[in-house]
Amino acid sequence: MENRNELKRLAGTVSKLSLPVLVEQFFIVIMGVINTMLASNMGKEAISAIGMIDTISNIMIALFGALSIGGTVIVAQYTGQKDSAKASQSAAQALLSNLVISAGLAVLLWILRFLIIRALYGDADALVLDYADQYFGISLWSYIPIAMISVSFGILRGSGDTRTPMRISIIMNLCNVLLSYVLIYGLDIRLGGLDLVLPAFGVRGAATGLTSARTIGMLLVLIPLLNGSKRIRLTRLELFRPRWDLLRSIFRLGIPASAEQLMFQGGRLITQTYIVRLGTAAIAANTISISVNSLLMVPGNALAIAATALVGQQIGAGRFKEARKQLNFLILAASAAMALVSLVMLAIKDPVIRLYTHDEQISQLVSVIILSSLVVQPFIWSTSFITPAGLRGAGDIRYTMVVSIISMWLLRILLGYVFAVILPWGVLGVWIAMYVDWLCRSIFFVRRVQRDAWFAKVVIR
Repeated sequence: MENRNELKRLAGTVSKLSLPVLVEQFFIVIMGVINTMLASNMGKEAISAIGMIDTISNIMIALFGALSIGGTVIVAQYTGQKDSAKASQSAAQALLSNLVISAGLAVLLWILRFLIIRALYGDADALVLDYADQYFGISLWSYIPIAMISVSFGILRGSGDTRTPMRISIIMNLCNVLLSYVLIYGLDIRLGGLDLVLPAFGVRGAATGLTSARTIGMLLVLIPLLNGSKRIRLTRLELFRPRWDLLRSIFRLGIPASAEQLMFQGGRLITQTYIVRLGTAAIAANTISISVNSLLMVPGNALAIAATALVGQQIGAGRFKEARKQLNFLILAASAAMALVSLVMLAIKDPVIRLYTHDEQISQLVSVIILSSLVVQPFIWSTSFITPAGLRGAGDIRYTMVVSIISMWLLRILLGYVFAVILPWGVLGVWIAMYVDWLCRSIFFVRRVQRDAWFAKVVIR
């Protein structure tokens, strides 16, 4: 009975913060899936180009998400200490630093965009490269708003507010789908004397719709932050003057997390170059597989995001045992939820794939990849990703960085080359190497949580 009551208590505590994040992640993934379907219907060259550039974009998104971890953890721990003044100061510094960094990176990438595409994907078909140039030249400007959204959402979650990011994310992704559809395929409405005609912009339309929606999301999230809430008040301009003590604390977490994500996402980019060698059909199959697989990861991603804020708040309040209990509960809950989603996907896999493509070769490749993920993911994804999210919430950043980088480069990249290029396993070989990487990460992260070393990583006192 005592164990049952303890589970109910943990479920209530965790669900209060994580359920809005779950809804948010569901809408993000669904809208991403719809966008991929819209792109795939433009042809395999268009979906291949967008998939290649999305690999670069994922590096930038991961980088800004990692930078925002510093702000999330600091705000969460000050919230746990009930120090709203310090939490607000930290939030302002996190926003300022992300704005400067993202603007500088966007300008640099715009200057180097052609060199980057040719260096990474020079083996792709000429039409694929042309589409990639079009898409990248516009979508890279969305990195500034996505950086501001990442840090703003992190600040709000760290303060205990997960509902505002949920609402904004839903609006932003609805705008993304609507704008992308209209700009990709055009508009032709003739009713009486009303003639509303918009030409189809194709790949450029997809990039413009994405950038516009992210800009809308940035404006929507900055309004509640700048107006102030119960826990975070950014209503005074002096909060945005550089505070080097706070910036050091933020970057002490953000820089190792960013290094981890750059190396991790850079590794994924390298494995993408293996797939480019396999041809346009392989690129398209991998892009579609990633999109379908994102549906399986909705509950896991939501609980991973919640883990950083929850553990950070408990550590800040000095409740170390509660932090471990909540983290273990999140891992079990995510595994159970992902197993359930996998069973549902197993039943509807083929109809879902047909929504993306009718190309038989691509469909068969996607089917095999998704089947492998359905078998593996529920067992080792949670320990591989939710566990380090909790460790980051405690400030144990360097350990997660070292394990993630070594595992990525020694296993996923090396084995990915062996399985995909040397052995005749193709795209599936890259995914198998990824599963081995997950298993290795899980072993090291679970051992870390079982010890008390991570409790000593409290960021603020």
